[in-house]
Amino acid sequence: MKKYFLIMSIVFLSIGSKLYAQEEIIYNQYHFNYYLVNPALAGAEPCSHFMLTNKLQWVGMDDFPMTQTFSYRTRAWDNVGLGAYVYNDRNGYSNRMGFQATFAYHIPLSAGRYYSKKVSLDRQLSFGVSFKMNYFSINQDLLDDESTAGDNAFANPSGLSPNANFGVYYKSYGFFTGLSLTNLIPVAPDIFGDKENPAPVTGFFFLGKTFEMESDTYLEPSIMLKANEYSNVGGDLNLKFGQEVSKDFGYWVQGSYRHSFDKDNGQSLVLMPMGGVRIGKIQIAYAFSLDLNNLVTQSYGSHEIMLGYSFCIPKYFCR
Repeated sequence: MKKYFLIMSIVFLSIGSKLYAQEEIIYNQYHFNYYLVNPALAGAEPCSHFMLTNKLQWVGMDDFPMTQTFSYRTRAWDNVGLGAYVYNDRNGYSNRMGFQATFAYHIPLSAGRYYSKKVSLDRQLSFGVSFKMNYFSINQDLLDDESTAGDNAFANPSGLSPNANFGVYYKSYGFFTGLSLTNLIPVAPDIFGDKENPAPVTGFFFLGKTFEMESDTYLEPSIMLKANEYSNVGGDLNLKFGQEVSKDFGYWVQGSYRHSFDKDNGQSLVLMPMGGVRIGKIQIAYAFSLDLNNLVTQSYGSHEIMLGYSFCIPKYFCR
């Protein structure tokens, strides 16, 4: 019986208080794909991109979370971009799946240079809106296997939660910035036979500048800030270095520092070294996250792997 109550406590604490935690994991992978955090990036370049990511969080702990995403974005018409992604997440006794579909509109503000066979606009203002649907479920069989109680069934062990995002993006000759808002629909999902709290409206703001240097190299400092309606505030400092060695090969390395100003947040300080290569139109990247808190002695950090394919050769990686 004590074991059952322990399991129930873990489930309710990890799900009831942080129902949107899965989305946070997805958004944290923006360093591979800014579209994940801002829908206005869908089709911001006149090119199409596929991207697959797999994140292993807090490796070494029992039943550590695993998250996979698969995204696609494209410039469908002259000024119209489309995008979509699906995700799957396993987190102990809970599972989440979902998808997002995006429409974006891009306003050219100047004619661009020819970086590829198509014209890439150097100065552009973009708007995007996304509809998303999340599905959440409890692994009832796992609870029954690990509990000595008789009937542990929830009144409603699964639920659907629709929502929407909006974003604005601007770029101008190496400078780029964006602002987005998520969870704009205050939907209260019904999961345990009772209504849960709606996912909080969360805002994301990023800002960066690419400095082109000699030998086809570039340096790109950037910041990412996020805050939600519960006054949880955090931010990233990033510094990326990249080089286009040839038409068929390029690489980039980046160092990131993440800090949360929420004292109750278990991931208050994080260091993230990462890097990637481009082989033709294929991109491969890896990121390692080291939590500088009590988890540092309990896990081997978090690992993210990205595999992407672009139908053009992008001027800059992962944007």
